[in-house]
Amino acid sequence: MRSVWQAVAFLFIVIFISLVFKLPAKFVYQQFASNSPVHLSGISGSIWSGHAERVEIQQLVLKNLDWQLSPLALLLGKADIEWAFNDEAAPLSGELTASSSQLVINNAQGSINLLAIAQRLPQQDIIFAGTVNLDSVELGLEQEKITHAAGNIEWQEAELLSPQNIVLGGFSADLSRENEALLIRLIDTGGAVSLLGDIQFSINGQFEYLMKVAVRDTSATGLLDAFNQLGQMDEDGRVTLQDRGKLF
Repeated sequence: MRSVWQAVAFLFIVIFISLVFKLPAKFVYQQFASNSPVHLSGISGSIWSGHAERVEIQQLVLKNLDWQLSPLALLLGKADIEWAFNDEAAPLSGELTASSSQLVINNAQGSINLLAIAQRLPQQDIIFAGTVNLDSVELGLEQEKITHAAGNIEWQEAELLSPQNIVLGGFSADLSRENEALLIRLIDTGGAVSLLGDIQFSINGQFEYLMKVAVRDTSATGLLDAFNQLGQMDEDGRVTLQDRGKLF
């Protein structure tokens, strides 16, 4: 008799696991959507392997998210997800680990078209263009703060479009964490414009930057004239740019 009950219990377990594996991703998301800061639409597939046509975080929109979720990690009380955005403005991929208290992004790779992303956001006073390439970026989030950040990004064909149009060249930056925010420390790579300084982003969209800018290539058409309109130069021929605001 005992073996019969064991067989029945095993059968129910198999049926339960089969049902869970077939749960539609859209159904699962709808159970938690009201409390989520991330809004998905155009959802298809299952919770284990799915797709969302649109991902909205505050007012930032990314497109065509695919994911693979590891069932084994759930037994340990966390979620391990491989993700990829097949978005023309931001083709990105990486890994994500989520627990009840923390979210960690690992090995983020890809590129971001700054102008294309800016066009999806509300009107900005300062608009940058160019392509930002991510190399093994790591980011840890907990509630309203950043707990960890590492990696390197490169800003190619960097350009300031507003309030003045200035072709900046190319830059590199190291990522770290400071005051519970993401700190981007700019590294001068010898382009047309010398740019050194820090940019800080918080999880709620607040930003702050302090940069020193100087023209290295005075032969670039209009570059020196545009640079002179940025502000008063110091004794080293640099202009200090400083501002804070909210992206979304």
